[in-house]
Amino acid sequence: MVETGTPALTLVIKSIDSGKINQLEKDVQGLIGTLSMLCSFLSVKDFCSFIFSEKFELLTLPELEIVFEIGVYSQHEITLQLTPDKNGVILNDLIGQNCFENNFVICSTMNDLEIGIVTWLTNV
Repeated sequence: MVETGTPALTLVIKSIDSGKINQLEKDVQGLIGTLSMLCSFLSVKDFCSFIFSEKFELLTLPELEIVFEIGVYSQHEITLQLTPDKNGVILNDLIGQNCFENNFVICSTMNDLEIGIVTWLTNV
């Protein structure tokens, strides 16, 4: 059954080393094209599942220097920066919403990411 509710989160590529994109496989280029537009997720669990998927892992090459922006669907100005890391992902609170100690958290598992996102959403 397909969920038809209002999305909870958005994701978009904030920055990427575009000079390296042409060297990637076509399916990775297609994923970059999709994520260059605002994508939405119905739940935190759906979002975290995507971030820790094999498909997303294709974008974690250090040479891509890719950075994402996560937003609250209903209030796009409330954002976090997400940066892939060899140990998972890093969430950075660049606008000082006081959700994480030192304004960032490293999430090495899907559960860590889910806790980080829920903490952020609860505080904003």
